[in-house]
Amino acid sequence: MKKMSITILLSIILTVTASTVTVVAAHSENINTDAHDIVITTEDNALSVKESLTIRGTSNETYDDITIWVMDDAQNLNVLVGVSKVSLISIGNERYTCNISSFNINQNSSIQLIISYTLDKDVEKFEKTIIHNTTTVSVKFDESTIYTGENLAPDTSFTLCLYKPTEAPISWYIIAFIILLIALLVASTLYTFRRQRSSKIRDASSESKELLNAKKTLLISVLKDIEKQHRSKQISDDTYHKLKEFYKQQAVETMKKLGDAETLN
Repeated sequence: MKKMSITILLSIILTVTASTVTVVAAHSENINTDAHDIVITTEDNALSVKESLTIRGTSNETYDDITIWVMDDAQNLNVLVGVSKVSLISIGNERYTCNISSFNINQNSSIQLIISYTLDKDVEKFEKTIIHNTTTVSVKFDESTIYTGENLAPDTSFTLCLYKPTEAPISWYIIAFIILLIALLVASTLYTFRRQRSSKIRDASSESKELLNAKKTLLISVLKDIEKQHRSKQISDDTYHKLKEFYKQQAVETMKKLGDAETLN
């Protein structure tokens, strides 16, 4: 009888212990984020990202870890609580587990979690997935607020364009080219009447060598300017390719005429 009582008592103890472990595990990610502020800053060779999270427990149990989400191409990733560096482990799908067991987070306390990393400078889009219930989210890029959100549920994702290409007016190029063509046509006509060049030369090129050289120089200058504006994101990729193809074709035809004129001379 005594042996049976001991067996029953041990069974009860084991059951309670297992239940306690289960409850702790259930609360391991039951965390709220009161505020999630993201600041992206352009540096010389990279984009610097700093995420500040005010996290709070929702249970009287203490928490051993917290999961965070960071873009796949992030580099130099560090996580701090105050001045203390937190160890983290990658668990796949751009998620990491951070050990916060030493900070005794529960329902009545909160901590400031700082996530810092860098991104390639040519990254055009910033991506984020919210892991926990989050009251407010804000994203700033070089002092400008580009996103705000409230009451975001877990697994909410958003993608932000860091750069908004400003379309440079293309009318300037078209007007300049039309003026150039009119000037060349008038000069070519006057030159033809004055010199009475042979029909062979007129068929090959009705423009003088000097005018062709001037046209070539202007076209090359326009192409360089288009390239410069594209690199500085003042014109979109589509506009850039259309303008480049148009003026490149004009330059090729001009250089061909110039070559024919030099051969005939």
